[in-house]
Amino acid sequence: MTENRFSSLLHRWTSPRWIRSRYLLATAAIVVICGMNAYVNIVERVVGNDQCRWTDTGYSRVLVTEIVPGGVADKAGLKDGDVLVRIDGEPFHTSREAQLMINHRAGTVTAYEIERSGVRMTKPILILRSLPLFYIAQLLYGLGFLIVGLVVIMVKPQGQLQRMFARYSVWTMLLFGLAQLSLDPGADPTWRTWLIAIAFLVATAGALPAFIRFYLLFPVRRPLFDRQWFTATLYTASILIALVFMLSVWVELARQAANILFYVRYGFYLTGLLIFIASYVTRVDRERRRALRPVLIGVALGIVTSVYALVVSAVNPFAVFLNPTLILPVMVLVVVPMTFGYAIFRYGLMDVDLLVRRTLTYGALTASLAAIYLLVVSGVGNLLGSLTGVREDHVFDLVALMIIAIAFEPIKERLKGSIDRTFYREQYDYQKALLELSEQLPRLIDPRQILDALVARIAETMHIDRLAVITCADGETGECVARGIDPADCAFADGENSLRALLQRARRPLDLHSVQEGWESLELSAEERQRLARAGVVLTVPMFLKDRLVGFINVGPKLSGSLYSQEGLNLLSTVAAQAASAIENARLMKSEREKDRIREELSLAREIQKGLLPKGDPQIRGLDVAGISIPALSVGGDYYDFIPLPQDRLLVVIGDVSGKGMSAALYMSKIQGMVQLAAHMYRSPKDMLVHINRRIFEGIDRRSFITMILALFDMKKRQVILCRAGHTKALVGRGAALKPLDASGIALGLERGPVFEKQIEEVRVPMRPDTLFVFYTDGVTEVMNEQNAELGESAVLQLVRSRRDQSARRIQNAVLARVDAFRGASEPTDDITLVVVKGLPIGSRPQGVGSRRKS
Repeated sequence: MTENRFSSLLHRWTSPRWIRSRYLLATAAIVVICGMNAYVNIVERVVGNDQCRWTDTGYSRVLVTEIVPGGVADKAGLKDGDVLVRIDGEPFHTSREAQLMINHRAGTVTAYEIERSGVRMTKPILILRSLPLFYIAQLLYGLGFLIVGLVVIMVKPQGQLQRMFARYSVWTMLLFGLAQLSLDPGADPTWRTWLIAIAFLVATAGALPAFIRFYLLFPVRRPLFDRQWFTATLYTASILIALVFMLSVWVELARQAANILFYVRYGFYLTGLLIFIASYVTRVDRERRRALRPVLIGVALGIVTSVYALVVSAVNPFAVFLNPTLILPVMVLVVVPMTFGYAIFRYGLMDVDLLVRRTLTYGALTASLAAIYLLVVSGVGNLLGSLTGVREDHVFDLVALMIIAIAFEPIKERLKGSIDRTFYREQYDYQKALLELSEQLPRLIDPRQILDALVARIAETMHIDRLAVITCADGETGECVARGIDPADCAFADGENSLRALLQRARRPLDLHSVQEGWESLELSAEERQRLARAGVVLTVPMFLKDRLVGFINVGPKLSGSLYSQEGLNLLSTVAAQAASAIENARLMKSEREKDRIREELSLAREIQKGLLPKGDPQIRGLDVAGISIPALSVGGDYYDFIPLPQDRLLVVIGDVSGKGMSAALYMSKIQGMVQLAAHMYRSPKDMLVHINRRIFEGIDRRSFITMILALFDMKKRQVILCRAGHTKALVGRGAALKPLDASGIALGLERGPVFEKQIEEVRVPMRPDTLFVFYTDGVTEVMNEQNAELGESAVLQLVRSRRDQSARRIQNAVLARVDAFRGASEPTDDITLVVVKGLPIGSRPQGVGSRRKS
């Protein structure tokens, strides 16, 4: 229930209505905050100007220089070199404090107490109001972007680029709208001071990354946009800058740093604009440059104007007082958002042109219908009045209103549908195809049929002659249905620089129309670039099921030569999502049918394999023997056998094929025949293994091998000859002297013969009563419990020693019980085979004690 509620909330949060609502609220809040700040700076707390320059010379003293000829200071009788001491009889500490004092007196005559050649005098001076032109330019710049961004997000709320541009616009307005602060905590309401200060810090923390990230996405998506470490670095830097601004209220060092960092913020803004120019020059194809040219002009104007303003502020900080005309060129900033708006709506850069035109068309239709509606209502009301002889009765108007409302609604819907079919035929066909495909796909249960239906529907609807729908299997390309594309150009394997890896990272449709010219931002291998170029693919759309890439759709250019609109991308993305679900459902059904077949075959294979193992334990005088094999899966790769040989001999065999399951079982059945043949051809276990190795080396996969132990029990000579080919060491000995067999040897199938024959050795052990031999595969000692710990050889050795006086069967059952108890609830991971042989007094037979476990 919690998951469903979360999904419902997420769906609502990302719905167009909620996106529009959020941006409307954000816009309203920012307009209020920036409006208050603008009112303070332009109206309430305008900067006072006495048309001269001030320089701090010491405590409570300001040097007056660069008096503007004919200005208010010149008219008041001030001269270069005068020292300002008091303003209206009030002292001050610094020139900044003096500036705040004359700000409050703007538009009034103020008494300057000055000192000239040691003589103090008072000069009345008219303080002029100085408009903050640079701030006004920035305010209008931000407001322009806010308006354009709001229109874009209202028209296209769910597009990634549109949302990024809207965020860029919001942050631009907030940052530039608060580019000049005139906070006076002593005079301003506390709530306003805190609101503007917090908004300033938030703008610093959020706007700086937005300036760069937007231009990493527009006009082309650059790899850094998807680098999480880069995004984290941007936000970390901007948050640190905001913290310095916050600390500057209390810490002098932070205050000095804040004066520098205030201009660093413009560095982020300019960096974003420079990224746009670099993308335009190096990554944008010629077809798109025309549409982007107005933006390029605006960006260039923004860079030049901003640099000019920063240079003027640094070189002549008193320009606004001494020569305001130097500031006027910064008003060109207002043109920048206009160029963006022109390019967006003139050339449809963000796919809003169609929707705007459709909205205008529907608006005109609605207005026309409304006019007709009112005329008809009036006419029907008058007609009813004339028929009844009653005039000016609002009851007839109400009745007419209800009649016409009922009649006009279907007319309106039909007209709307007619407009869609006539003027927006492509979008109408897309919607129709999507509806028909959504009805068709659930009825298809074969993946091939689904791919055929996708290719046919997309090609017919979008008028494409080159198209391929490709599914993904683990590590390899799955099925493919293509039209106009060579199947060889549809083989896209998995890998670091593969198309599949790129789609997995991007999780969105990829525009590949520039791949033929080499697009460095696409992290594709040269082979896959060539494959895409030969196929003429210009767009690839991934098919995702949750986080798993099910496949992708490669499409060539439209027959009309037009580019893919956002509606086309939306259609393909929606079709891809539906197809991913349908393909997965079909694959699951096919998988279930395949599993049922495999289960039947495995059940038969298990019965066959059980038939290849010994039917029971051999009954031989002087020996107590017990053996068992338990596969981890239905069939396994462990093998054991008891082969009676002439002259009162018994060959005990135990082997382990690398891996498990069907492939291991097949090797096991093959090795059994070789062992049976070699046992009757050779007299020593070593010669048997050498022969088996030569035979198996020719036919075994190079990634596989077989370990084995042969133990030849000679009851006449009362000795055992053991030979180990890389197998787990057997436990051999009497009583407490029981220990692992120390004999060298490598596994079968690893080497053709010479090295194997040199490495392997035979060990002879005297056969006495109570001599114990325990042979097992690594499934016994390497069994893992729920904590992923292994049982180990020492535990098995200690257990066998403690049970050495018991029969072979009881020892075997004790070991298996210990394995089961140690494993607990965890699943078995390897086959288990265990053979116990115990010497008995001469002539005695084993006692039938203990029960044999089912293998």
